[in-house]
Amino acid sequence: MEQITKITANAHTHTTWCDGKNTTEEMVLAAIDAGFSCLGFSGHSYTWFDESYAMSQEGTKIYRQEVMALREKYRDRIHIALGVEWDGAARDLDPADYDYTIGSCHYIYSPKRERYYTVDYTVEELEQCRDQVFGGDGLAMAKAYYDGVINMVWMRKPTIVGHLDLIRKLNAGNRFFDETSEPYLELARAAAKACVQAGCVIEINTGGVYKCYRNTPYPAEPILRYIGELGGKVTINSDAHDTKGIDFMFPQALELMKRCGFSTVWQLTEEGMKGFRIG
Repeated sequence: MEQITKITANAHTHTTWCDGKNTTEEMVLAAIDAGFSCLGFSGHSYTWFDESYAMSQEGTKIYRQEVMALREKYRDRIHIALGVEWDGAARDLDPADYDYTIGSCHYIYSPKRERYYTVDYTVEELEQCRDQVFGGDGLAMAKAYYDGVINMVWMRKPTIVGHLDLIRKLNAGNRFFDETSEPYLELARAAAKACVQAGCVIEINTGGVYKCYRNTPYPAEPILRYIGELGGKVTINSDAHDTKGIDFMFPQALELMKRCGFSTVWQLTEEGMKGFRIG
């Protein structure tokens, strides 16, 4: 197995086709400047009830065409992969249309209220979800989120699982639930185990730190250690929404992996996801 000392790829990248701030080509040029060997684009899949956040159906077609055109344009400088962030609530997506998929959950659905609540948008919306759907019980809300993750990975078996414990994003100071409690950790471990058993690669996602929501990446260190104990595969992504975040905190994330006992990191390559020995 080849050894690496630096992460030279990012599979979780957004552009102006969804909620990113930079164009596709601007992100490519930033990746080249960062010394990347590979850059994967993962626009948010069309989600019928939240078109302001994700790609439209027509936009998805143009996004795919643009990524493929840039792959050809820059093929002598970097490999560009066509991916998609496949939300658990999204419909009408064929994974065969992409080089890889990132399976993520951004919503909790309430059949009673016939509403999707976004878990990573505002504190106010998450409070509404807790109070209106779960009677003020934040732990029950976290369970619903992780149940959604488990259902998503078994139904879709994405290449990569994105920000496994995204429900933590707005939970600074344990606003909604105690992240150190055994009942909460049991829920997160169950979701992590399902991801490993489904054969998915789990990302260390530094995006929440870049946006100053949390001080540590997703997943939290206790869950990352548990993934290692299970023999799970882990990659490092920045969930970049602008050029400055293309390789944010990659050295620190690699050190975190070492501290948690990992000896192999998985990285997106021209041949797909590939394991590298950590140097």
